[in-house]
Amino acid sequence: MRRPVTRVEGTSTHGGEPVVVPSPKLAPPPPASDVLERDRLLDALDQATSGEVPSVTLLNAPAGSGKTVLLGSWFRRRARQHATGEHRAWISLDTNDNKVYTLWSSILRALYRSAGDGSIPETMLPRDASAHECVGAFIDACARLPCPVILVLDNAHELSAPDAVRNVNLLLRYLPPGVRVVIATRFPPPLILPRIRLEGRLREITAHQLNFTEEETGKLLAGQNLALTQADLDEISTRTEGWAAGLRFLTLALAATPDTGAAIRAFTGEDRLLAEYLGGEIVGPQPAHVREFLLSTSVCPDISDELATRLTGQENSGQILYTLTRTNALVTRHGPRYRCHPLLRGYLRAELNRRHPRAHRRLHRSAAEWFTDSGDVLAALEHGIAAQDDELITRYIQRFGLRTVLDGHGARLHTLLGAMPEHILARPQVALIAAVAALDVHDLVAADRYLGRGDNSAQSLRSGRLRALNAVAVLYRARYGGHLDKALAELRATSAGDTGDVDLDLLALATQGTASLWLGDLPGATGDLERALRTATLERRDAVRLHCEIHLAGIARVQGDLAGLAVHTSAALELARSRGWTETSRTAFLYAVLGMAAYQRLDQESARRFSALATRLSPAVVDPGVEMLTVTLSAAVEFGLAADPHAVVETLRGHRKRLAAEPVAPWLVACTAPIEQRLALRVGEPTWAMDVTERHRHLLAPYAEHALLSTLVHLHRGRTGAARRRLQPVIERQTRPLVAHTLIESWLLEAILADQAGEQNQAHNAVGRALDLAAPQQALRPFHDAGRHVRELLVSGAGRFGRTEEFASTVLQSLPAHPGGPVDPLTSRELELLTELPSMRTTEQIADSLFVSVNTVKTHLRGIYRKLGVNHRRDAVVAARRRGLL
Repeated sequence: MRRPVTRVEGTSTHGGEPVVVPSPKLAPPPPASDVLERDRLLDALDQATSGEVPSVTLLNAPAGSGKTVLLGSWFRRRARQHATGEHRAWISLDTNDNKVYTLWSSILRALYRSAGDGSIPETMLPRDASAHECVGAFIDACARLPCPVILVLDNAHELSAPDAVRNVNLLLRYLPPGVRVVIATRFPPPLILPRIRLEGRLREITAHQLNFTEEETGKLLAGQNLALTQADLDEISTRTEGWAAGLRFLTLALAATPDTGAAIRAFTGEDRLLAEYLGGEIVGPQPAHVREFLLSTSVCPDISDELATRLTGQENSGQILYTLTRTNALVTRHGPRYRCHPLLRGYLRAELNRRHPRAHRRLHRSAAEWFTDSGDVLAALEHGIAAQDDELITRYIQRFGLRTVLDGHGARLHTLLGAMPEHILARPQVALIAAVAALDVHDLVAADRYLGRGDNSAQSLRSGRLRALNAVAVLYRARYGGHLDKALAELRATSAGDTGDVDLDLLALATQGTASLWLGDLPGATGDLERALRTATLERRDAVRLHCEIHLAGIARVQGDLAGLAVHTSAALELARSRGWTETSRTAFLYAVLGMAAYQRLDQESARRFSALATRLSPAVVDPGVEMLTVTLSAAVEFGLAADPHAVVETLRGHRKRLAAEPVAPWLVACTAPIEQRLALRVGEPTWAMDVTERHRHLLAPYAEHALLSTLVHLHRGRTGAARRRLQPVIERQTRPLVAHTLIESWLLEAILADQAGEQNQAHNAVGRALDLAAPQQALRPFHDAGRHVRELLVSGAGRFGRTEEFASTVLQSLPAHPGGPVDPLTSRELELLTELPSMRTTEQIADSLFVSVNTVKTHLRGIYRKLGVNHRRDAVVAARRRGLL
């Protein structure tokens, strides 16, 4: 007897009953009008389905990831590009396809429809055909087609019946040549995909690949006629993470309001349409205990197995998290922790508050206790604050607040404390820690407000610990402007540094050391900062450790300690890289120190790079000393490249005059004032150069640097005798220098003055002394700035510098052949004559107007030509304008 058969057409028979295969099931859904075709994914599908080996391409991603939309776009593009070169069959699987005959009816009907030309005859399957017979019928049908076949199985997660899965597995295992199968699923179905992957036949497009890039997001929203800023796009990317459904619902929300910024900020999982989707497609299908699990764990942005167990009481939390991840329920794993998509978490938190209004406080308290036990103090503090328990908040801030700042999380703490109720901030301990956090992010307004609360609250600073904390916070604040010396004395009168509280004592040491540095007490600063560095390293307080390394590097730079500079800057850079701080304000002073060191080595490229970093990363509110170093370095490296050098010096002069009223360390002034003075002389502003000397007289008068500044002015005015007398106490060590390179510059000035006086031996000896001092520091800048006189002395003394001969050769090679350094500036008479050169007047006419002889004018002209490196009057005018002299 002939067995009953199933006819595979629009309507087929199955055991005498018709098996209907609806036409929409056999074609991709119609495209929406605003679909964005993403070429990178379309091309990836093309590549995945190319080649000779029968392959399977898997799109495995959560609901709403755009799998069907993408495959529909690709399917239609293939139809346009390969109208006659291939056959394409599409099946939108559903739960009915768990019946084997329905499944094969769909597959064979789709294949029959793809042929379209009758090359496949009507296929007949017995009602009880085995899986092998069904696969054989499929292979036979494919063999009759003259072109390759692409078979798309959309919604493969609907297949769960063992018989249906077994049939598809058999199809994939014996896939005939020329057939490519593309499977789209929300989670991996129980197919033989691992085996196919091992055979090298599996191609995959992941959920991450399906996410919209920022560029694609911009194009999608631009297509909706939405004008968005870059900040808007950044916020959208953060909230949606490129999830297609999230972007779709956001587009609807934006279309309903003119205030796009507010709509973006308000777009969370609480959006009605999005909430319905998440509830229906992601959360709703989960078992009841998993739904409760998701609600309870939503109080944490990321979670571990152990934390989930603490919050939910479910011992199988690890298995639940693994299953949620594997089934693409918008939960992803990152190392040992798991996290919900931001929009899903927002939805869950809203649902938690709606269903269990008081539960979130209990859950946050449990999370705070767990993070405390785990040693994650910042997370513990955040959850303690979220628990809205005043005593718990106060206890956590007292216990963890300073540690949070010292480990580099002051910004997060400052944000959290900014939202605290006033009655909690009124407590002295909380207010003072809040002040320290505000100072860590340079928020002086908030710091002053908190300090006022801490010092003037109804509760006095009764304990020694509170008085010490207050003194530390006040001294920290004084670094940004105030009575630094007074604040330091008040701190030393407390128990700060010896309270037994590791974090308070560490902050006291670091703050005291920094204050001592700005006040010019380098030995005291070194001792405190080194002690603080040891403790910070031991206790893993990285922000303090970085601060100490950078400031010790600054001290090494001032003292000419090249080895110490290398040790501390290397340690600081390594730590900054490991913590992601290389592009933050924490490293601004480090780059200024490195830039100044490079400037002294004549490494112009590095100096410019570090100067740019220091300038860009400097906060709006910064230590006056750090600002002085940064603006001076910037002017020094810009000077040689600027189209208007005069403007560069004028800007520097404005900055330094403003900073003159601030408490700046004498050593910083000593390090930077000579640079300002030399630049002023190079642009023909002797009055500005003299002003530098006078401006810093009160601070530098006891030190060698003031004599150096005065000597340069005397030399510029041609008063060589006065210059030499002013310099004498420095080279005889009767006056102490603040910075190491001052003595180098002083000996070079002595060499120039001795050479001009005809004292050749003294000039040679002076250059030798400068080389002795400069060699350990590899300081080339002083020789460069000294100009042609020193170069000539190096040339004439070659072979007679003893142990520094090699360094002398290095110096000579670094100097330009015709230096026009700042110690070769134009004299006052030469500058006066220079202003006449652009005119059309003759030498005789100029001499008459200046009341000098023609020979005197010619002598000054020769001096101008030599110093500017030119031979003609017109060239002198061009060179002078280039240097900002005209």
